[in-house]
Amino acid sequence: MTVHVQLHDRLDYQSVPPLLSELQAIDDGEIVIDAGQVRHLGALSLQVLLSAIKTRHEAGKSTRLVNASDYCIDLLSLFGFTPENLTQPESWT
Repeated sequence: MTVHVQLHDRLDYQSVPPLLSELQAIDDGEIVIDAGQVRHLGALSLQVLLSAIKTRHEAGKSTRLVNASDYCIDLLSLFGFTPENLTQPESWT
């Protein structure tokens, strides 16, 4: 089963608790994270995403990022990520 998660346009510190809860509630299947609306990506929200991706990867579950907005791509690049390598923990080193 594939679960779709739609990211909000502004992922700041206030977004952390609901994002964390939503990602932790998903147990099975693949997660497809839609980043098409992202206009702001804060460090704490990125850490939540990275933690969820890594935890799922270690459990043998896949996570994909799709439809990354131009803003999202630019913001990810500031942290050293691309939409492709964000969901590949083995490439983070």
